[in-house]
Amino acid sequence: MDLKKQKGYLDPKQSLEIFTFISSHLSECKIQREKKMQMNIKLKYKCFCQDFYTKMDSFQNFESIKQFTKGLIGQKFENEIIEKVDSKLILTYIYFLVQIKKVPTQAIYEVIRFSIIQKDQSIKQKAIISKLKQDALQKFSELVKKNDLVNQKFVFKKVYQFEESLKSIKHNLCIVIKQEKDFYGCILQQVINIDKLLDVGHKLIENIKILENQFQLLFRTNPLNNECDTIYNIFHKYVNYNKPRPKLYKREGQIMMQFLQSEEKIIYDPGSCVIQITLMQPRGNVIRYTRSFQNAIGYKDEEIQDQNINKFMPQIIANDHDLYLDNFVERGRINVVKNAVRVILGKNKSQFVVPINTRLRIEASPTEFGATALITPVNLTYGYMMLNEQGQIEELTQNLFEEVFEKHLGFEVDQIKGLDCLFFIPELSKIWDTLFDDNFDRLDKKLDCQLILPLMTKQMTRSLIRSRSNIFSKQNVQSSIAKQIENLPNDNIIYQVSLHLMSLITINLRLVIVEIPEYKQLMNQKITSRQLVQLRNRSSILINTQSQKEIQTQKTDINLLSMNSPPRGLLNECNLEYENLIEDIKMIEEFKNQLASININRTAQNKLNDLFLLQNSDRRINEFQNEPSEKSNDLSEADSEVKDNAQQQQQQQQYNCGSVGSQQSQNNTTALKRQIKDCLSDSKGTNIKTKLFLLLIYVIIMSGFLINYLILYYNFEKIHENQNYENLPFQFSYYYNEFIIDQSFLAYDQFNFTELSQIAFKYFIINIKNIDKTIVLLPHINIINNLTMESRVLNIISQLTKVINMNYKINQNEFYNNTDAFNIQIDEIENTDSTKNLRSLSIFVIVEEIILFILLAQYLYFFIQIIKMKQKIYKLFCTFSKELISELFVQFTSLYAQLNNTRFRNYETDEEQFETTMMRQYQKTVTSNMLEHHKKVGKEIQLKKINSAQILFFLFMFMYAILCSSYFIGSLILQQVTQQSVSARYQEKTSFSLTLNSLASNFAQQTILLNHTITTEMIDTYKIAVQQLGILSTSLPLYQKEQNSQVYGILIENLCDLFQSQLSYSYEDYQDLFSLEQCQSISNLDQGLSSVVQGLYQNQFDFLQTISTRSLNATQKYTYDNPLIQVQRLYAQYGFQVIVEILTKQIKSLINSTFIINTAVFILACIIMSISLMTTKIMIEKVKYQYQDCKQLLTLFPFEKLMENAYVIGFITHDLRFKV
Repeated sequence: MDLKKQKGYLDPKQSLEIFTFISSHLSECKIQREKKMQMNIKLKYKCFCQDFYTKMDSFQNFESIKQFTKGLIGQKFENEIIEKVDSKLILTYIYFLVQIKKVPTQAIYEVIRFSIIQKDQSIKQKAIISKLKQDALQKFSELVKKNDLVNQKFVFKKVYQFEESLKSIKHNLCIVIKQEKDFYGCILQQVINIDKLLDVGHKLIENIKILENQFQLLFRTNPLNNECDTIYNIFHKYVNYNKPRPKLYKREGQIMMQFLQSEEKIIYDPGSCVIQITLMQPRGNVIRYTRSFQNAIGYKDEEIQDQNINKFMPQIIANDHDLYLDNFVERGRINVVKNAVRVILGKNKSQFVVPINTRLRIEASPTEFGATALITPVNLTYGYMMLNEQGQIEELTQNLFEEVFEKHLGFEVDQIKGLDCLFFIPELSKIWDTLFDDNFDRLDKKLDCQLILPLMTKQMTRSLIRSRSNIFSKQNVQSSIAKQIENLPNDNIIYQVSLHLMSLITINLRLVIVEIPEYKQLMNQKITSRQLVQLRNRSSILINTQSQKEIQTQKTDINLLSMNSPPRGLLNECNLEYENLIEDIKMIEEFKNQLASININRTAQNKLNDLFLLQNSDRRINEFQNEPSEKSNDLSEADSEVKDNAQQQQQQQQYNCGSVGSQQSQNNTTALKRQIKDCLSDSKGTNIKTKLFLLLIYVIIMSGFLINYLILYYNFEKIHENQNYENLPFQFSYYYNEFIIDQSFLAYDQFNFTELSQIAFKYFIINIKNIDKTIVLLPHINIINNLTMESRVLNIISQLTKVINMNYKINQNEFYNNTDAFNIQIDEIENTDSTKNLRSLSIFVIVEEIILFILLAQYLYFFIQIIKMKQKIYKLFCTFSKELISELFVQFTSLYAQLNNTRFRNYETDEEQFETTMMRQYQKTVTSNMLEHHKKVGKEIQLKKINSAQILFFLFMFMYAILCSSYFIGSLILQQVTQQSVSARYQEKTSFSLTLNSLASNFAQQTILLNHTITTEMIDTYKIAVQQLGILSTSLPLYQKEQNSQVYGILIENLCDLFQSQLSYSYEDYQDLFSLEQCQSISNLDQGLSSVVQGLYQNQFDFLQTISTRSLNATQKYTYDNPLIQVQRLYAQYGFQVIVEILTKQIKSLINSTFIINTAVFILACIIMSISLMTTKIMIEKVKYQYQDCKQLLTLFPFEKLMENAYVIGFITHDLRFKV
C-alpha cells in the first residue's frame, strides 16, 4: 500500500509480483539466520539483503527496492550459473554486472575467470569478452575518479619490478665477470686465438656498455636504494675501472635531488615494502612481494608465496579478511581503498604485531585482477596495543611487551594477551564507554595518563607460570594482579604515557588501536588516592566476575588449547642457549683459523706483488659473511694492516710528489693517460679527412658524368637545331627555280602553275625571318659576292614581286647571278658536314679514367693501412707480461666465485662485507693450482687469413671501377654510334636535297634558254648543271632497302604509293597541289622516283645536245616546252621533298632517342654513384668500427698497466697520427 501511494500508476498485479519475489527471499534468509544464531554459529558471510533489512521488515523508499531487486537478480544468476555451466549465461551475467548492477569489480573478476576457464573460444566470443573487459575497466576507471582513489595514480608494481631488475643486474654482472675471466684466459695460451679473443672481447665490451646503461636506468628509477648504489660501485671498481662513475649518478647528484622532489619517492621509501595479492581464486593469496617484506615479517619464501595474506595479520582481523575481499569484489565496496594511508597492525613470525602504514591500490587490467599494498613501517620505537570492546589486550608490539610487561610482570606474551588494559590505565577506563558512539569510525583521540603495574614477586610469577600445566584461565592472572593491587597498593610501577586512540572496524568487531609514542617510568612515584579508588573498583569488578563466563577471543582459545600440550618453557630456553653457545664456540674456532691463514698468506702476497691489493689499498675491506645481520671481527687485524699499508703508500706518494722530478713525472703520466683515453675513445662516424676524401671522389666522378652528359647533349642538340634551318638554302633555291619555271606555264591547265608560283613566292615571305637562325648555325654561307644572305633574299623577293605585280619579264642576268649564289651556298653546305664537327669525348674519358684509378688506388692504400694497424693491435696481446695477465685472471676468477655465491644473488649486498669476503676469495685463488693450465702468455697469434670484410671491400672496389668506367666509355661509344647513324642519314638527306635542287635548276635554266637568246656562256652553265644531274640520278637506283625501307619504296617501287601512306610534307600549301588521282593519270609515275628522274635527265640531256648543235627550231622548242613533262617533274620534286622530310625526322628521332638514353643512363649512374658513396661510407665506417673495436679491447686492461707497456705506447703514438 505504501508503494502504491508513492507510485500511483503502479499496477496492483505488478506490486503483488514484486512483493512475492522479494518477500520469499527475505523470509528464507531470516529463517536461515535465526537457525544459525540459535546454534551459536558465527556468520561467515552476510547476505546482501541485511543492508536493506530493518526491524519493521519494510523498505524506506522505492529506490531501495530497485537496489534490492538488482542484488537478488544477481544472486539468482549466480545460483543458476553454479548449477549449470553455460557460457552464454555467464556472458549475460557479466553484462548485468557492468550495466545494471554496476559492480565493475565483480565484472572484472568474472570476465577474467571466464577467459581462463573457457580455453576454446570462437571469434565472436572473443570479441564479446574483449568488449566486456573494456566496459568493466572503463566503469572501474569511472569509479576510481568518482571516489578519488588517490593511490591509483601510483604504480606500486614498480617496486618489485625494480627488485627483479636488481636481481637481473646481479646476474648480468656475474656474466660479465665470467667473460672477463675467459678473456684473460684466452691470452694465457701458448698460441693466442685472435678470432676467439675478438669474439669474447667484443661481447664483453658490449655487455659492459649494456650493463652501464642498466645501472644508470636502475639508478634513475630509485637512487635511494642502497644495494643498487653498492653494486654500481662494485661494477666501477672491478669492471669499468677506467671510467669514473658519473657525478650525475651519485648519491649527491642531480638525479637524487630531482627524485627527492618527485612523488615517486613515496613508493621507493627505503623502509617500505610491496606485496600483491590476487583477487581471483584462491582469493587473497600472495603472488608477488619484495625482499624487504620478507625481512620485515621474518618468514621464508615458501612460507609467503601462495599463502593467504591473513596469515600475516592479527588473528582477530584475519578471521574476517576473506569476507572483506568478497565484499570488495562481489559487492563493490571500496571503503578500505578510499583512505590514502591507513595505520594497521601486521604480525611477524614472532607473533608480535608490527605497526605499518598501508597504501592500497587495485590492479585491474584485461589479464590481471589483484590488489597491491605499499607497506611502510611506522616508528618502531612507539608502542602499540590492540584492544577489543571490553578493553582487553588482543595484540601488542614486541618493544612494549619486553620493556614494560615482561620486565615488571614477568609473564609471557600469551598471558599478557587477554588482560584488561583498562585496569592498568584508570584514566582510559573512565572514558572507555564514551568512545563507542556513532562516530567511532572517525576516532582520533589523544590523552596523557599513567600506566600502573603491580610489583609482582618472582615467586608469584613462577607459581602462575607453573600453573600452565593445569586448566588455566586469563581470570587467574587478572585476579592475581587485582589482588596484588588490593593487598599492596603502594608496591607498583608507574609509567607516564601519551596515548593516541584510533579505531579499527571489522565486519563483526570494533577494535581500538592504542598508539603510545612515549612511555617513561616515574621513579619513586606513588599512586594517588583517586587512582587507588579507581583501581580497587576495577579490581573488585574483576574479582567478582571470576565465576562468570570468560569472554575470549579466538587467539586466546588457541593459546588455551596449546596449554594442554606438554610444557616447553624452560627446556626450550635452555636448548636455545645451548645452540647459541655451540655457535659461539664454532665462531671462535673459525676466527682463530682465519687469523692463522692471514698471517701465513701475508708474506706470499708481498712476494707476488698482488695487483688486487695495489688497486684496492686505499679502500676499506670488510667481510661478507653468511648471515647479513651479523658482523664478525675475525679479519679486523688484516683490515688494519691493509689500512696501514694504504696510509704508508699515500705518505710515500705525497713524499714523491714533493720533488720537482716526481711532479714532472706525474704530469707526463697524466698526459700519457689522456692520450690513451683519446686513442681508445669510441668515436662515432668518420672524421673530416675521410669525409672530404669521399666527397672529393663523389664530386670528381659526378663531374665526369656531368661533363660527358653535357658534351654529348650539346653536340647532338646542335645537330638537332641544324635540321630545322640547314634545309633553308636548298628550299630557297628550289622555290626560286620553281617560280622561274612556272612563269612559262601559267597559260596551261595541266597543273595549277599560277598557284604554285604564288606558293613559291609565299615561301620566301614566310621564311625570311629564319635567315638569322640559319646564319648562326651556318655563318660561312652568309656573305657571297659581298652580299649577305638576307640581302640576296630581299633582292630576290623584289625581283619576284615585279614579275608578279608588274608583269616584268625575268632578267636572265639576275637569274644567273642568283643561281650562282645558290650554288655557292649549296656547295659550302655540302663541303661542311655539321654532323662530323663534334667535340670529342675520348680525351675526357682518358683523363677521367686516370683520375678514377688514382682515387681507387688511394682508397686501396687507405684500407691496407687499416689492416696493418689491426695486425699491430693483435700483436700487442703477446707483449703483456705473464704476471699482469695472471693477476687479472686470478682477480676475475675470485670475483666470479664471489658473485656466483647464493648469498650475493638472493640477499642484500653490503659493500664492506663484500670487500672482506672478496679479499679472502682472492687469497684462496692465489694459493690454488688454477694457474697450472694458464702458465704463460702466448707469443704467437692465430688468425684467419681471409676476412669477409676484406673480400667485400675488394669486390666492391672492382665493381666501383667497372661502374664508373662503364659510364665513361659507354658515353663515348654512344656518341660515336649515334654520330655514325646521324651522319649516314645526313649524307643521304644532303644527296637528295642536291638532286631536288639540281632537277629544278636544270629545268629553270632550260626555261631561260627557251625564252631568251642562247649564248655560249649559258650553254656552258647549263651543261655543268646537266652533268651534275646525271651524276646524281645515276646514284638513285643504287639505294638499298636496308638503308631505309620508306625511302626505298619511293625511289624504286612506285612514286604514287606515297600518297597512300602516312607520309607528308610540312609545307601544307605546297602539298595540297598534289593528289593521288593526278599522279596515277600521268604516265611513268607508276614507276619509282629513280626511273622518273632518269627520264627527266634524259630529257635535259637531249635538250643539251640540241642547243649545242644550234639546231633548235620551233617544233623542237614546243617539244621541250611540254607542260606534261613539267607535271612529271613536279611530282618527282614532291617525292624528293617527302624523302628529305623523312630523313630530317629520322635524324631528329635518332637524336631524341640518344637524349633519352643519355639522360636515363646519367640519372641511373648518378643514383648508383650516390648509393655507392653511401655504401662506401658505410664500408669505411664498418672497417673503422672493426679497427675501433679492436682498439677497444685495450680498454679491458687498466690504463696504469698500459702505460707500463712500451709496445702499447708506441702503437698509441702511431695511432694518434693515423686517422680513420
